[in-house]
Amino acid sequence: MQTLSKGGLSITYPSDWGYSEATSNYSIMSISKLDSIDAAGIGQVNINFEKKPIEGEFHTFVNTTYKSMPYDSSFKLISSGESVIADNREALEYIYTSNDNGVEREHKAVWFEKGGQAYVLLYSAPLSDFEANLYVFDYILSDIKIT
Repeated sequence: MQTLSKGGLSITYPSDWGYSEATSNYSIMSISKLDSIDAAGIGQVNINFEKKPIEGEFHTFVNTTYKSMPYDSSFKLISSGESVIADNREALEYIYTSNDNGVEREHKAVWFEKGGQAYVLLYSAPLSDFEANLYVFDYILSDIKIT
């Protein structure tokens, strides 16, 4: 197991995962399954950690992120609802699929609030790899340290 701390989060993850490049301007860190990292350093099976300033009320802010999904055929919302992560912290969870240039991916996003910031942990993988690697994301959520 390895540990990574950055941006107010500390995580523990398996040694067959490692630090990778992120594609979001809000990213504070990103890890990927090592054998899925491409030549650009971006993992095809990855977990991205982001932090965004909250504009307005937390639930409204998060839900607004997903409001346009029904109108964009490249995304399909599978489920959404409340969940709990480490230290009994309340969170919002969204599971959805995307299709980008013929590549279908599944995503699980878990949002929580701390100090006027919205944090989102986003697990993404091709459909064929999603279930097999979901345990890493679930472990991180159960063990994450928020400072």
